Amino acid sequence: SRQGATVLSHPQPPTPAAWRMSRTGTAAAPLEETMPVFRLRDLPMPPERGVQGDMTWMHFQGSVQLRLALSDRTWEGVAEQEFEVRATSDEFLVQCKGRNNASHLQSLCGKLRKGINPKGSWYAIERDFQDPHGSSRVLVVELAKKTPGEPWADGQIFQEELFHRRPFRWNASNADEEPGGWVKLKVGRPPDIDDEYVASRGFLCSELEVGQTEEVVSFHIVLDQKKLDDAVERVPLRRLFGADCSERSFKLFIRGDEASPILLGTLGGRVVPDQMTLRLTTLTREVEGHRIRGTTERVPLLEVELLKASDSLGEWEETLYQDEEVLNQPQGTLEEFERLQLKKQREPSPDREDWTPDDFADEQKEKADRAFKEGSFRDAIVYYTRALRYTPLEHKLLSNRSAAYLKISKFQLALDDAEKAEKLEPNWSKIYFRKGQALKGLKRFDDATAAFQNGKDIDPSNPEWDREINRSRELKAALEERKTLKGK
Repeated sequence: SRQGATVLSHPQPPTPAAWRMSRTGTAAAPLEETMPVFRLRDLPMPPERGVQGDMTWMHFQGSVQLRLALSDRTWEGVAEQEFEVRATSDEFLVQCKGRNNASHLQSLCGKLRKGINPKGSWYAIERDFQDPHGSSRVLVVELAKKTPGEPWADGQIFQEELFHRRPFRWNASNADEEPGGWVKLKVGRPPDIDDEYVASRGFLCSELEVGQTEEVVSFHIVLDQKKLDDAVERVPLRRLFGADCSERSFKLFIRGDEASPILLGTLGGRVVPDQMTLRLTTLTREVEGHRIRGTTERVPLLEVELLKASDSLGEWEETLYQDEEVLNQPQGTLEEFERLQLKKQREPSPDREDWTPDDFADEQKEKADRAFKEGSFRDAIVYYTRALRYTPLEHKLLSNRSAAYLKISKFQLALDDAEKAEKLEPNWSKIYFRKGQALKGLKRFDDATAAFQNGKDIDPSNPEWDREINRSRELKAALEERKTLKGK
C-alpha cells in the first residue's frame, strides 16, 4: 500500500507460528503491562541468524548475539547474578549455580570458530518474546568480535567439541580477568546513555518512505550522503543507528540522540519483534525536476523491516501511528512510551459520539495547517491524507495537500491532487495556481501556461497570473535554447 511514498515490494517471509501463546499452548496471565522489547544496536551481516543446539544466534558487523530460552520450571525466578559467564579470545563457558539443568547451558559452551573481545562482551536476562505476558526469560549473550566487520560465514558459532577446562570458583572476590586469559563478562546490556552524540535526525535524515506487503512493514529513510560521511568519521557505521521494537510499538533513532527519535509510535498491527531487520543500503532513483530527463542519483538508504504477526497479516490501515507533538519532545525508552500510551488509554477521551466526518476531518486539518506553517511539509501531507479519509471530496484539502507536495518537489503528486480538486470545483481559481506550479515543476511549460490562463479567466484582477504566465514562457524559451545549443 502507499502512504505518502512509493509502493515497496519485498520477498515473502515465512509466516510465524502462534508465537504470542505461552510454551504450553495456552494464553499466559498478564504479569507486566509493557511488551518485551527487542533492541538492535548494530547492522547485520550474512548469515544474519541461525540455530545451533538449543541456542539461536544473530550475526552483526561488530558482534554475535546468542539467545537461549530459559522456559521450563527449573529457571523460574532466575537472576543474572546466578550465572557465571567467562570467555577467552576463542572459548566461552557458562554455568549457573543452584540450578539442576546445567546440560541446557551446553549450547552456550565451547570453542569459538572466530576470535572475540571478552572485555567488550556482556550477558543479560531478558523477557521472552515467545511468552510476552508470562514469566519466561531468555539468557542473552553478546560477544564482541575481535575484528569488527569480519564475517562468521560458515553459519556456526562453536566448533563441535565442547571444552570444560576447569570448574568456576564461585567467589565474589575473583578478579574480572584470571590466569589463562579468562575474562568474566559484564552483567547487563550496556546503557544507551553511554553512546556518543554524533548527529540529529534533522541533520542526517532527509526523506521517509513507508510501505507494506501482506506480511512485512517497511520504513525507508533517505540519508544525506555528505552528512553521513561526516558522522562516520566520528563513529563506525555499525554504531550509528539503533532500533527498538515490541509487538505493538516501534522506535528508530540515531545512537547518542535517542531522546529525539527518527520514528516513534504505535504500530497499526502486531509484529514479531525479534524478526526486525535494520540495513544500510543505497537507492538509485531519478532526479525529479532535473533538466535532463532520466538523470539518476544514488543516495544512502536506511531500511527497517518488521514481520507482521500471524494474527495481523494483510494490509493495515496505518503502519505507524505517530503524534508529532510527542515526537518533538524529549523521549525515554520504548517501555516508557508504552506505559504512557497505556495511561492515555485509561484516561477518559473527549466525547466524540456525535462527531460527523467533517468534525474528524477538521481535527486532522488543524494539525496539518499547523505543520505546514512550521515548515513540516511531510507531516502536513500525513495529516491532510488522514483528513481526506473522512471527506475525500473536499477540494480545499486536496489543494492544501497539493501545496505541501509542491514544497517538497513532488510535482506529479501535486498535479494529481490539483486535477482531482479541479474536477470537484472547476470554478475555483486557486486550484489552477497549484496545477500550473506542478506542471511548471514537471517542465510542461505550455500546459502550465494554459493552467495559469484558466485561473486568470476566473480571477482577472489578480496580477499574479500574468507573472506566472510570463515566467512559464521564459522557462520554456530557456529550455529550448539549451536544447539548441546542445544539438550544435
